[in-house]
Amino acid sequence: MSATEATATMERPQGARWLAAIPAMMAGACSIGLIFTALTPVLPRLSAQFGGGKVGAEIAGQMVMSVPAIGLILGGIGSGWLIERVGARRLLLASLLLYALCGSAGLWVGDLWALFVSRTLLGFFTACISTSANSFIGEFFDEKGRGRMLSAMTVVGSLLATCAVLMSGWFGEHVGWRAPFAIYLIVPAVLFTLAAIGLPVIPIRTSGHGEAGQGVFLRNWPIYLMIGALYVVLMMTSTQISYLLTERGITSPIIQSRVISMAFAWLIVGAIFYGTMQGRIGWAPTYYIGLLSLGLGIGGLGFAPDAWLAGAATALKGFGAGILSPAFIHLVLNRSTPETRGRALGLMTTSMFVGDLANPIVVAPFRAVFGMHGAFISLGSLVLLGAVMAFFTGLGRKAPPAAGHRRVAA
Repeated sequence: MSATEATATMERPQGARWLAAIPAMMAGACSIGLIFTALTPVLPRLSAQFGGGKVGAEIAGQMVMSVPAIGLILGGIGSGWLIERVGARRLLLASLLLYALCGSAGLWVGDLWALFVSRTLLGFFTACISTSANSFIGEFFDEKGRGRMLSAMTVVGSLLATCAVLMSGWFGEHVGWRAPFAIYLIVPAVLFTLAAIGLPVIPIRTSGHGEAGQGVFLRNWPIYLMIGALYVVLMMTSTQISYLLTERGITSPIIQSRVISMAFAWLIVGAIFYGTMQGRIGWAPTYYIGLLSLGLGIGGLGFAPDAWLAGAATALKGFGAGILSPAFIHLVLNRSTPETRGRALGLMTTSMFVGDLANPIVVAPFRAVFGMHGAFISLGSLVLLGAVMAFFTGLGRKAPPAAGHRRVAA
């Protein structure tokens, strides 16, 4: 039995409220997915609007997409502190409103720096949404139920991100480059309504054993280090793969896009299978499968001589990512008690996006020593080595003992 199961006592909402609560608890994956997809098709037009010259335009577009990660890192730290003071429901509802305000700022702001600020704040409130929404999953689901819910959440978030790209392209073509910012109004409005209807107040819990704050990090720092390191590798198909394919002579943007799209398509497949596999064989074996798939996929890209094999390796990596994404949340929930859940989930978000930002820095020395192909092979090999070490150390087989807690008024 996990620590969370031993101490959670909240009852689920019933009837129509539960039907509204289920999609509301998926708000974290939905909000994160929109950050990095809703504006992609109009980035060239947005860059041309704000950038000065070709170089300035490119930098403007890159910054619009990258600054939310700063807010996500800070929000991961701050959301746990906030959830202990205002409660998960209040934080979720307030953050959804502020997410809509900051995300839609491009509809009216005319200054690039104002857009940067709004995008940074968008990242911060996204982390708050993710932490608070995931807290409800830990509150209302047992071990097997969490696996199914996290699997469904990852699938829905990925599908929403895909729909957002298509909507953004249509809006950008027929209305203008500002129109896709309206997506940040539509989705939060729906999620806010569902959360207000379906999610009850979770009593604010305080620890009687000094587990809050730095204690959560000290207890789980190997887990956060592992998540950050794996996110460095997970980002390879977003930041490095185009250069790898170009070195192989695969220079057509259409062919490259088809290879890269395999990662997103098979991420959904992996997420679908996660709930079933975790329920039947347990968390740890499912996690090992995710690590093996990721390592073989990334390493395989380093060996792939043509687009077909590169696509197959990318699909293998995507399948592993679809397993690992919900598995990380599941692991943190299982290692948390109700009073430490908010901080634990927030620090997980921070570690994820620190890994994202660190990808170019970490990959650079591997690329300098081994070349681009060698960098993929080396990182893939390290993941496989990590899978072997995780198996022999028994990661995830035992949950920590539950700690006592007391409740205070919400």
